[in-house]
Amino acid sequence: MEKRAIIWLRVGFIAGAVVDALAVLPMVIPFGAKLFWGFSDFTGMYYFAQGIGAPLMLGWTLLLLWAYKKPMERRFVSMLTLIVVLGIAIGGVVSVCNGYVDAVKMIPTFIMWPIWITLFGYGFYISGKALKTAGAR
Repeated sequence: MEKRAIIWLRVGFIAGAVVDALAVLPMVIPFGAKLFWGFSDFTGMYYFAQGIGAPLMLGWTLLLLWAYKKPMERRFVSMLTLIVVLGIAIGGVVSVCNGYVDAVKMIPTFIMWPIWITLFGYGFYISGKALKTAGAR
């Protein structure tokens, strides 16, 4: 069971790191935000928000890579990431509902959220079971 847990955690950590690293690009290159999300109004507020968000996204990328190295010992990173993903999902839904982002542009993101929730949630769950089983021996 521990091997399965490690696989789930590692897949989640590496996939999350890749997507987070790619997400930094439209945050720092306005053309990318226009292409991905259809943004056209790049005000000072946009640059302010992205100036805060991009380093956090990059930092989370590095955190996921760090967790990948020792997945069982750093399994709690999957729970922290799950919380972040849920928060981003809520923000995305609110943005679509308020007309800030076109729902069609969000389809890839809407598809990815359940995948991330499954990877990080199940990875955390199965690794906890594996640790309990190992402790019972």
